[in-house]
Amino acid sequence: MRSALKLGLVFFCLLNAFGTGTARAETDDNSSTTELISPEQGEALAAFALQSERRIRHPKPDCSHLVHLLYARAGLIYPYQDSRVLYRGVTDFQRVKTPQAGDLAVWMGHVGIVLSPQDKTFLSSVRSGIITESWTAPHWARRGRPRFYRYRIGPDTDLNLLASIMNDDSHPQVESLNTARSAASVPLPSSTTPTDVDNDADASQTERTDLSAQDPISRENSTRDPDSIVATITLRQAPNRQQIAAAIVESSKARAHQLIAGETLDLARPFSIFSRLEVEKLKIKHDKGSVTLEISEMLYQENGHILPARTTEYELAIIRKSDGVWMISDQRERTYLLEGDALEIFEHQAEFSLRRAPYSNNTRVMVKALDRLYDQQTNSPRRVAIR
Repeated sequence: MRSALKLGLVFFCLLNAFGTGTARAETDDNSSTTELISPEQGEALAAFALQSERRIRHPKPDCSHLVHLLYARAGLIYPYQDSRVLYRGVTDFQRVKTPQAGDLAVWMGHVGIVLSPQDKTFLSSVRSGIITESWTAPHWARRGRPRFYRYRIGPDTDLNLLASIMNDDSHPQVESLNTARSAASVPLPSSTTPTDVDNDADASQTERTDLSAQDPISRENSTRDPDSIVATITLRQAPNRQQIAAAIVESSKARAHQLIAGETLDLARPFSIFSRLEVEKLKIKHDKGSVTLEISEMLYQENGHILPARTTEYELAIIRKSDGVWMISDQRERTYLLEGDALEIFEHQAEFSLRRAPYSNNTRVMVKALDRLYDQQTNSPRRVAIR
């Protein structure tokens, strides 16, 4: 009875003071300011999350369910989303350049709650349990810098519950904030072993030493298609520029369906994601010749590096086989992918790669490409232009 009365008085006395607890933050896209949780609220949320580990019942939740559960218990309500959706961005959170305690730290396939921006620590659920780590640890740094998101205060937010967490050190769910800060600031050993698994994706139990051997980028003798076929055309006479461009686009669509259905994109081979394609030159003498493409790439990959947009030219070979089929090939074995299919392709490829080999160069490249694609998305995707 006494505890219930005390809690009620805390709610009543602090309700008015809580109105000044919101904050405004600058986002990556320099949009107008919005009402977000304040640094003080974020610190209380982080302390609450840190002290709530022992109250999580088995079975242990995965990373995104843990974050959703702790936010909900603190009165910060939002519809559950897995880490892949959170990474892309949802309306209940605003992406911020500089994190504060309580923010989400999100990678493609993992999410946690920031505990100390100064120490770069966060709390999350991994295979070994609910633990505190640094996002600069080598196994996280390989995935790139996380995206940070701050909760937007909305109509579903339970301000009373959050106020009680902020101001009542004796609340049965949270200990002193200073204690939590000290715990969050404990330096991590430099030899921290990789404990992250993509809990949203039922990660493989394969050891890291085995994964590096499976990495297609690091293989010196990767298996390649000897013909490097980009497209085929069945015609008696030599195809014209428009027919060649259309054939390459149709072949790209067919390749996209295969990759979405489960085939693996071989990153030992370069790829090009393009929005415009034009056959600039066509030279055919007898049954063979060359095709010069001019394409506008939104991004491309060479030697394991994701590179920015450009307009460039590629020279392909064209030859007619004995059965009358014209075959267009690229000696670099480049994969050509349409811009409109790219996001779905790389979402599937990144998810598969994170399950199979989360620490590989292959996964790093996939996630980086997906990150670039998310940043370049528009409200109305462009249709590919061919000429």
